Amino acid sequence: MFLIMSAFVAQGLTPAILLFLGFVCYVYGRVHSYVNYSGSIPRVGRTGVIGFLVTALRYTVDAETVIREGKAKYADQPFAVPTLAGPVFLLRPEFLDKVRASTDQVLNEPMTVDDDLQLPYTMDEHQLKNPYQATVLRTDVNRALPSYIPEMLEESILAIEDALGPLKTTDGHFELPVFDTMTHLIARVSNRVVFGLGLCRDEGFLRAIVRFAETLPLMAPFIRWTPHRFRPVTYSILSRIFGGKREPLRYILPYLQDHFDNHKSLSDATTLVAEHLIKNAPPEETLLGLATRLLNINFGSIHTSSIFITQTLFEIALLDCEAVESMRKEVQEALDSEGGWTKGSLLKFRKIDSALREVGRVYGLMHFALPRYTMVDFDLGNGQIVPPGYKVAVDMHAVHFDPNVYPDPKRCDLFRFSKLRELGGTDAKYGFATVDNHYLPFGAGGMLPGTVKRGSTNPVIITGRHACAGRFFAVTELKMMFAHIILNFDISYPDGIHTRPKNMLFDGAIIPDPKAKLIFKPRPSQPSGAY
Repeated sequence: MFLIMSAFVAQGLTPAILLFLGFVCYVYGRVHSYVNYSGSIPRVGRTGVIGFLVTALRYTVDAETVIREGKAKYADQPFAVPTLAGPVFLLRPEFLDKVRASTDQVLNEPMTVDDDLQLPYTMDEHQLKNPYQATVLRTDVNRALPSYIPEMLEESILAIEDALGPLKTTDGHFELPVFDTMTHLIARVSNRVVFGLGLCRDEGFLRAIVRFAETLPLMAPFIRWTPHRFRPVTYSILSRIFGGKREPLRYILPYLQDHFDNHKSLSDATTLVAEHLIKNAPPEETLLGLATRLLNINFGSIHTSSIFITQTLFEIALLDCEAVESMRKEVQEALDSEGGWTKGSLLKFRKIDSALREVGRVYGLMHFALPRYTMVDFDLGNGQIVPPGYKVAVDMHAVHFDPNVYPDPKRCDLFRFSKLRELGGTDAKYGFATVDNHYLPFGAGGMLPGTVKRGSTNPVIITGRHACAGRFFAVTELKMMFAHIILNFDISYPDGIHTRPKNMLFDGAIIPDPKAKLIFKPRPSQPSGAY
């Protein structure tokens, strides 16, 4: 390589051209290593370096089509999907138990999270070395959820009123860009119990934290596609354009510092998420470390919840009035029977819960489920081996659209799971937060061996080792916000629109159309649901 570059210098080529040629050589060498993996597993797309690169570029903007081509060609066999970060070995659902049962010494999940989000740059390198924030979410925060309901309800009411009030038209309708509006609402309501009143109503902070949550998934792929030695430079450039973590930290750091300097709680009403994190922090944790972990929690809450509620509203706008009214009736009956907005009443919002779960089944967040990095040769048991250092994942679509599990799987039936409950299913089995082998948006779950619910042969489903730690928080927030919205508004598409907006695809992620709008028409005030 040095001799070639020297020859170009001798010919008088400029540094810019040399830099370009060096980049081309690097890309060729990197993709060449992707093409020549061992293990006898076929790859979708044309052969050779150019074939890999072309298919990887196609995957970046239309992963669904590339995966469909691979499934059509290789049927039930595992195959490699080219991406700009290397091949991903896509496995059929039959391998799900094997993936779930493997330890991080065989199939590593934290490495995948670190790589997908580029945490050393977008947050910091300590997020996964000691992920105590996940433990806090699974324990202290989950136990505190009932005490958060009054504050989240109050903030939901005020936030929705603030978001809709300025946009009211002369005929009493509101036309809203749904994804952007819901993202800001989720940020405000979440931070009511993360940081309290001090930050959740600070418009500067909300803009910064929303921008961080929205742009991190866009920045991370570009960092991942960059050579390791240049990744800090790539992040520096992208963060100057998009803001990165710098902007929200400008608000969080002084807020936490004031808490420590004055030795006072962040809220008089309840122990906030930030305080639970502070109490569980190891002695060596720094103020910046705490602030960055709270960024992590915010990202998980805002990014996932805003997608789920937006997709569900897109579907609700297509329902007939009778179906929506049945949801309102169930909510009102639950509020009346439980004396208002409580944990018990939220558990009775079964149709809302079903709608959220069905949207997660049909649309999800990614085309892959349970991504893991191989630490050793991963034997697929059919003569094929995934070599160390590569990513494997389960085909999400094949799991969620299995006709043996979900009759008429292509139909988005918002009441699919509430109907199953009426036939004798349990809340634990069909709940939005439940993870099992047939529902994977929140990761992997596990069975408690030998344990059954009284009077039922259904196993009790518990969290898996790598299931989303904050999903119960998200479910509580989403069900409350969604119930409040449908009690107080009729939702429809603008005139002339009769189908849901097409999702956007980027590097395997599924994102609701950010430009799509819905009409919100205020309804007469309802008991327990009015402003």
